[in-house]
Amino acid sequence: MKAMTTIQLNAWFRAALTGVLLVGPVTFAQAANFKVATVAPPGTSFHKHLEDLSAEWEKAPGGGVKLNIYPGTQGGESQIVRRMRVNQIQGAMLTAIGMSQIDESAAALQLMPMEFRNWGEVDFVRDKLESQLEEIFLKAGYVVLFWGDAGWVRFFSTKPINNINDLKGMRVYAASGSPEAVKILKEYYNPVELEPDKILLSLRNGMIDAVPIPPFLANFSQVATKADNMLDMKWAPVAGAMVLTKKAWDSLAPDTQKYLRETGQRAGEKIRKDSRREDDEAIEAMVAKQGLKVTKLSDAADKEWRDEMIRLNPKIRGNVVPEQMFDSAQAALKEYRAKK
Repeated sequence: MKAMTTIQLNAWFRAALTGVLLVGPVTFAQAANFKVATVAPPGTSFHKHLEDLSAEWEKAPGGGVKLNIYPGTQGGESQIVRRMRVNQIQGAMLTAIGMSQIDESAAALQLMPMEFRNWGEVDFVRDKLESQLEEIFLKAGYVVLFWGDAGWVRFFSTKPINNINDLKGMRVYAASGSPEAVKILKEYYNPVELEPDKILLSLRNGMIDAVPIPPFLANFSQVATKADNMLDMKWAPVAGAMVLTKKAWDSLAPDTQKYLRETGQRAGEKIRKDSRREDDEAIEAMVAKQGLKVTKLSDAADKEWRDEMIRLNPKIRGNVVPEQMFDSAQAALKEYRAKK
């Protein structure tokens, strides 16, 4: 074959370039990279669930979605939400306290002490409210992919709590980000606002005397080694969700979004199932290995506590939980109990 002349080479190059332009640009599927955070420490089941989800999402159509997970390293939930707002991270596993930094409506799933008595009630109320909540969050710029929970908040303390009056005078850990709730609870104890990673140190140095915390987290962080009394009272469920910023979500192709929703829903179901099992297992482990002592309320003390929380409802409605969402949650609870 004869060698091409310079003129022939130029003509061939122009023809090839024209062909590419007519066909259009050649594209290659490329994985999306999202940074996601959780206040749950590394090694916890929640961290492992996120790792499992990341492996699943890497198989998503359109090149997959890779999650860079930051467990327990981005500060409290208020800080995590601030980081999402400036696009430093694109997603998070948040409790209702963190979600309330985006919109206070989410507080209806958690920040109503002693309103929920069992998981059946929690599931029923969430199912009733979730479509409305997801629409509210979408308008705020966030996509709720799935809902989860992390057990019941119980009080761990340095001395036994037998009734509501035993709390008075105690310095109790309070999560930052819900000032109205902290203000209301000052009627019952001295709330001390801290980031979650400061709990154990604060117990050690006497800065706090008690911690309202789910047992799985108390067990993992060795809280019972310093606060070795637990009041077996379901103060509130730890409810929450996995959220992505709408900006990150909109960068994905529709078939990728569909895949993430489907796999996310399955992940949410597994997280709820596992966390509820771990709630009881963690208490048993702390009793056996950390010397935890469990206090059960007498019927009279339980009634006194519940009556006092009912008295609080007018202050919670409209201040901690928006009025309309508070009323919707209460209506759902009445509906569920009427059926039962």
